[in-house]
Amino acid sequence: MLSRSLQLPKPLNYYLFIAICTIVLVYYFLFVQARFIIRAPGAPAIAQQPQPNSIPKLIWYKLGPNGLSEETQAWTDSCVKNNPDYEARFLTEDDGDDYIRKTFAEPRPDIVDTYLALSIPIYKADFLRYALLWNEGGIWSDLDVSCEEDVRIDEWVPEIYKDKAALVVGWEFDQGWPGRYERQFESWTIMAKPRSPHMMQVIEDILQTLQEKTAEFDVSVNNITMDMMGDTVDFTGPRRLTRSVYTSLGSVLNRTVDAYDMKELVRPRLVGDVLVMPGRSFAASANTYQPEEEELLPPQLVTHHYAGTWKNDDGGEKVKENP
Repeated sequence: MLSRSLQLPKPLNYYLFIAICTIVLVYYFLFVQARFIIRAPGAPAIAQQPQPNSIPKLIWYKLGPNGLSEETQAWTDSCVKNNPDYEARFLTEDDGDDYIRKTFAEPRPDIVDTYLALSIPIYKADFLRYALLWNEGGIWSDLDVSCEEDVRIDEWVPEIYKDKAALVVGWEFDQGWPGRYERQFESWTIMAKPRSPHMMQVIEDILQTLQEKTAEFDVSVNNITMDMMGDTVDFTGPRRLTRSVYTSLGSVLNRTVDAYDMKELVRPRLVGDVLVMPGRSFAASANTYQPEEEELLPPQLVTHHYAGTWKNDDGGEKVKENP
């Protein structure tokens, strides 16, 4: 006589099924969240928030100690006045300090301590742009950037990418450079949705480099000098941005990401959730194209006037003396 298999009562079968489904859903949720939270070893995580469908209509500016000159007033006006539905926020040094304190005091005191200890203006300005874009999103614009009048900011991102692009960057050096050179994203105009892991990756990489350099020279963060840190473009500027985005995208896509994924562009290219714009878009003066490529290129969107107020021994704008 064959023995009968054990049969659970129907209510128990039902509750067992529900329990298994719940465990599977919780595991999946935690796995997905872990892939998108990027942080340095030992640093506490910051809760992620759902991203909006579009990039917020905010334009961020950081003022130097002299405020706006006639030139920078005209350049910023070309963006602000031609895009009245965008909110422009001009932050002073004190505003930036307060913003970092309020935003990161509870979840990431290490970010607050490091930022406030930095004594070189360009390092703080670069750090601030990534922090603002990570927390609230919008557009970062340097003061020496003007917007082209015939293209509104709402038209910068092609319609097919607006709900897909969490970060929009553009090549500074991509086309028309002879010999070997290192491609890099420009950092004077960046667009982002809030809480992009790519922006947090930049922040984490800056913190990591600071930790290494302070240990190497046996100094505190506030005693770091520009000579110790080397090329600013590499430490907090465009090359840092470029490398960190490669790293972050690689983590999300689970593969190596580099310039070969997005070089020699004549049209915007979406890699993961990062939209890379051709050099013509944000750095027209730094790229040249063949006649047949000119016909395919999107319009120039901004002009960078290369004021370079940070390019001095102080790493920042010198205060004007009263006459």
